[in-house]
Amino acid sequence: MEIINLDHIVLTVKNLNLSIKFYNQVIGLPIIHEQTNSNFASLKCGKSLLRLRKVENNVNAIVASKLAVGVYDFCLETNSSVKSIISNYNKHNIPIELGPITKHGAKGKMTSIYVRDPDNNLVEVSTYNN
Repeated sequence: MEIINLDHIVLTVKNLNLSIKFYNQVIGLPIIHEQTNSNFASLKCGKSLLRLRKVENNVNAIVASKLAVGVYDFCLETNSSVKSIISNYNKHNIPIELGPITKHGAKGKMTSIYVRDPDNNLVEVSTYNN
């Protein structure tokens, strides 16, 4: 079987600008400006993309059968220290839902910290460098 990698994931959001700010300024994902407009945004996430799309499908794009906000639960890996992650959340006044806590990810044991994005999605940020 061939290796399959995740190319991108699309989150449906209520407020595109607020979500861009969260994922860019708090989480640290760079904006891909040539793939961003008033209806959607693309942010670089390692070798993949995180795309944000307004809940309204104003451009008649092909979308999931049900567009909903706040229904996602996903994990992002960082090489930042746990102390740095917590300090960053505190700087941006982002409440920590849970963590730091030891979890198991694709590479084994990791330390995870959970927060909520502006749409109430559960965002787990983890590091394998305890």
